[in-house]
Amino acid sequence: MKTEPEKATYRQLADDLQKLIEKKTLRLCDRMPSLRKLATDRGVSLTTVQSAYEVLENRGLIEARPRSGFFVCPRIRVEERLPSMQQGRKRAARVERPDFYEEVMTAINDPEIIPLGCAIPSDEVYPEKTLARLTNAALRKHGAKIFRYTICPGRADLRHQVAHRLLSSGANVTEDEVITTTGVTEAVVVALSAVTEPGDLVAVEMPTFFGILRIIESLKLKVVEVPVCPIQGMNMDFLDEVTSKHEIKACVVQPNFHNPTGAVMGRADRERLATLAAQREFAIIEDDLYGDLVYEGKRPTSLLAHDKDGRVIHCGGVSKSLSPGLRVGWLVSKRYYEELKAVKSVSFSASSTLSEIVVASFLADGGFDRHLRKVRQLYQDQAMKMREAVFAAFPEGTRVNAPTGSFILWVQLPLQYDCEQLAKDALNEDISVAPGTIFTASEGLRNFLRLNCGFASDERIPKAIVRLGELLREQVQ
Repeated sequence: MKTEPEKATYRQLADDLQKLIEKKTLRLCDRMPSLRKLATDRGVSLTTVQSAYEVLENRGLIEARPRSGFFVCPRIRVEERLPSMQQGRKRAARVERPDFYEEVMTAINDPEIIPLGCAIPSDEVYPEKTLARLTNAALRKHGAKIFRYTICPGRADLRHQVAHRLLSSGANVTEDEVITTTGVTEAVVVALSAVTEPGDLVAVEMPTFFGILRIIESLKLKVVEVPVCPIQGMNMDFLDEVTSKHEIKACVVQPNFHNPTGAVMGRADRERLATLAAQREFAIIEDDLYGDLVYEGKRPTSLLAHDKDGRVIHCGGVSKSLSPGLRVGWLVSKRYYEELKAVKSVSFSASSTLSEIVVASFLADGGFDRHLRKVRQLYQDQAMKMREAVFAAFPEGTRVNAPTGSFILWVQLPLQYDCEQLAKDALNEDISVAPGTIFTASEGLRNFLRLNCGFASDERIPKAIVRLGELLREQVQ
């Protein structure tokens, strides 16, 4: 286990070397300094240099060559290892429930099943002692009142903390623009319900989180699917063309560590999206659930920071960063506030008083930031290890995203492989994976799958990755 100073040292070394690569001091295909030489030159340990090189490998900047050392990666080599962007769908379509959706969700509660399918963190990342302390403190302070309803718009202390935390996302909002919800799923349901009616057209990413597709199906909406680049996110040219030909009421987007591709939308595209929404008069529903899980550097901005016309409805929560069981989320919007409040009040009424008090306290006392520093490093290390394990175990031609946040991997197999069949075969052996087919309203993505790398301590996972590779090879024998 690395100490905090060691972590800071190897990250700083990795950042320094990256700058040399970006400035072309270290050029394409150059051999990197040997571990021993760099350790001597920098006055650090071999372990520190090795860890720094692992970070650069994970960023796709260098590669190891057998018996030769480390070399600066050709950009084409980096791109060849990443999943490709798929075609979108410009015509309106209804959403139908994917065949394998229920199997993926049911596997969550079975401890015998290896949990590579659902994007949930492992129990070890929950700050159990801190949450217990805050819960006990809330009970002592509030007594039986803590078991009452919390009516919309939610507790003022939590709304204040949400508004304060959004400052780090570049958004300047007040607590009077915040409505608390029972998780982010409820937030998205409320947002879509507030700005659409059955039969309306909504733009979604392709692929997108299957929960969003389920919500759209339940609200009887139609979709157009906008392709997602695994690096830059939603294809703005495609969205521009679609919105010029069709009247869409809303665009549902995950700009930060998109589920499932891990993409982070660039600043120019964020501004273009906000401009399109103002010009074509549609709402942007931002699902920013993973934004806090950036591995290194500053948290990416919310779309609220680029919204000059009030078109963004921000949806956030703590189910991925803190605890899914607390069921705490929120909505933020000034333009649509009254519509959102009306839907929340009628359809969902109240939220959990105890959960809102605990989360507000956690955000207020600095515990959340300390917790994030821990889980960000855990998820980065685990994603790096699992990515390399997939490359080692899966068939030649496999592509895997290189995430810079979150705890999921998006894997693309050559076309002859069927990941829905893989998911069925794997589940028979108590391994759960999420096939690409559940992330689209179309017929595609059959050779894609999503893997959860949030379970760092589950000793069954390395063997499960190897077994998945074997099951894939059995498909083409």
